[in-house]
Amino acid sequence: MADSPKQTIVEDGTEFDGSVRSKCPITVSGKLKGDVSAPSLTITPSGSVHGQVKVTHLKSQGELAGEIDAENVELAGKVNDQTTIRATSLEVTLNQPGNKLQVTFGNCELQVGDKTKMVNEPAKAAVKPEPVAVTPAAPKPPVR
Repeated sequence: MADSPKQTIVEDGTEFDGSVRSKCPITVSGKLKGDVSAPSLTITPSGSVHGQVKVTHLKSQGELAGEIDAENVELAGKVNDQTTIRATSLEVTLNQPGNKLQVTFGNCELQVGDKTKMVNEPAKAAVKPEPVAVTPAAPKPPVR
């Protein structure tokens, strides 16, 4: 039997309130409130993280709130009001509720790009809390 990579998991139905520091990836399917520090953080569709997050890679399909510092951010879930996201790169994957593609941000602040420039020239993007409707792109032809 091969060893699986180590991982810190907060299971669905679990609520954790406090600071988490891990040298291995963290996956949250339950609720985590507090400070989080790890190489990567994955928030599943049933998960939520509220607090101060410092990670290299963040992938969120659930609920996110607080102050987020990450190199790479992939968002597909909900970003709550009063949330600040600072990232070198940001990828937003659109959810498909019903037949319409949309992504919803609360009243939050996004800072994307070179972190050294953010410190010297803080660029703030005010995002309205309404959903943004997007027309889906044409499907790509299969690669042969």
